[in-house]
Amino acid sequence: MDYAYRRQGKGTFAETLGAVERVVRDHGFVVLNRYDITAALAAKGFPIRPLVIFEIAPEEHNANDPVSLMLPCRINVYEEENQGIVVAALRPTLWRAVFPEHELDEVSEEFERTVTGMVDEVVA
Repeated sequence: MDYAYRRQGKGTFAETLGAVERVVRDHGFVVLNRYDITAALAAKGFPIRPLVIFEIAPEEHNANDPVSLMLPCRINVYEEENQGIVVAALRPTLWRAVFPEHELDEVSEEFERTVTGMVDEVVA
């Protein structure tokens, strides 16, 4: 299995960033942080293609919930040469191997369906 869920976007970079903000909110999540990696590196003299990383989490969760082991979840939006705009997220089911003692099979699969669904909506 691929560690990342990737989809090619149809909109501009700015439109895709706006879509992430909207879709995350529509699914009951919040954006905890938004990192403009392009601007940060350009300020240090290292220009790169556009890359923004969103850290997201459900609006309502508690520290005892197994989902908290997988947070924050990240959605990356970046421009790939000759590929256009890409939206990608780390697959939450990968956390099963990291925390086998927490029996994350069911909860990570459900969380992954939510995250991959958000990525699909962003690029639709």
